[in-house]
Amino acid sequence: MAGAKYPLAAMLRVRGLHEDQAKRDASAAEQRLREAQEMRDGRAAELERYKAWRPEEEDRRYAAIIGKPMDVAELAEFREDLARLAQGEAERRQQVDEADAVVNERQNETEAARQAVILARRACMKLEEHRDIWTAAMRKEEERLADLEMEESRGPARADDES
Repeated sequence: MAGAKYPLAAMLRVRGLHEDQAKRDASAAEQRLREAQEMRDGRAAELERYKAWRPEEEDRRYAAIIGKPMDVAELAEFREDLARLAQGEAERRQQVDEADAVVNERQNETEAARQAVILARRACMKLEEHRDIWTAAMRKEEERLADLEMEESRGPARADDES
């Protein structure tokens, strides 16, 4: 019994590996979340720049045609250009909305990965507690057997023996 190996050592090792993998997965999920946030922030900044630029561009284009005679086709083309500018803003707003959705998805994935780490840690802790209890019980049993062996080696107790 001396130096008995913990019978669930292999399971504890596997659970430790699962915990390590869960931690790596959580780190990767957090990295993907940061990347998604950076992408969203970049797109939001681009939208803000476009929103500031568009009225200036419209004013510049209006100033370029004021006082110029234009036929119907040129006027239609001018209106289409203005519509394209408005469409550009709508497209950028849509990109920001899509990036927000990706960020929300990544946040959910990150939270799930963090919960997986917690569960894996709990599973390891349960086995570690069991191992500690088992080890203490084995130590007590070894001490008990050592005491028994010592008593047996003394031999039978005699009446005149003072020990």
